[in-house]
Amino acid sequence: MNDASNAVIAAAILAGGDSQRMGEDKAALGDNDLPLIECQVKDLRALSQTLPILICSGSRRYEALNTYDVRHVPDSVKSAGPLAGVSKALETAAAAGLEEGFVLVLPTDSLIPPSHIYDRLTGAMSAASEVVLLKGEHLHPLHGLFSVSLTSSMNDYVESGGRSVMGFLDDRSWSAVTVPGVWEPCLNFNTPEEYERALAAFAKMTSV
Repeated sequence: MNDASNAVIAAAILAGGDSQRMGEDKAALGDNDLPLIECQVKDLRALSQTLPILICSGSRRYEALNTYDVRHVPDSVKSAGPLAGVSKALETAAAAGLEEGFVLVLPTDSLIPPSHIYDRLTGAMSAASEVVLLKGEHLHPLHGLFSVSLTSSMNDYVESGGRSVMGFLDDRSWSAVTVPGVWEPCLNFNTPEEYERALAAFAKMTSV
C-alpha cells in the first residue's frame, strides 16, 4: 500500500446488472476455479483484513462471500443502472460514520486484480480530485475512487433520473490515471466472446 491508501475507507463491487448479453450472471463466471466475484473479494481481503467490502448486487446475494465479512447492499434506486450502486455504496459508507475519504469502486466484470487497480488509483490521487478513474484505450468510469463527500449530490442525481457517471461528473473535479493497453480487454466484458478475449489477454500477461 502507498500513503494515499489511508484515504480509501471502503471498497464496492458492482454486481447488480442482469448480464443479459452474457447469458449468465457475470459475477458467477469461473476464474481459477472460483467465481469471479469471489476472486475479487479474496484479493481485496489479502490487501486488507479490515477494509469494509460492499457488494452492490441489487436483490441478489452471494452466500459464498459471507466468510469474507462482506456486506450486501441494494441499489439506491431499483433498475437505475450501476450509478445507483455507486450511490448506495457512498451512502452506506457515510451512514457508517465514514464521512471522509474515498470508496474504491470496481465492476465485477474485470479480470485485473482489485489490488492492482487500487495501487494505480491511489497512486494518482490528488487533493483536488473528488473522483479518480481508470483510463486504458477507453475511459472506465466504473473503475474508480469516489469521494464520500459526493453522497448527497449523487443520490439527488440518481433520484432525479440521472444514470450516467460522466453526466454526474460534468461539473465535478475528477482525474484519470492511464493503465497499460494490455489491460483493456480485461477491464470490461459483456458477451461470451468478449469474456473469452479477456481470458486470453489476461493469460498472455507476464505481469499486471
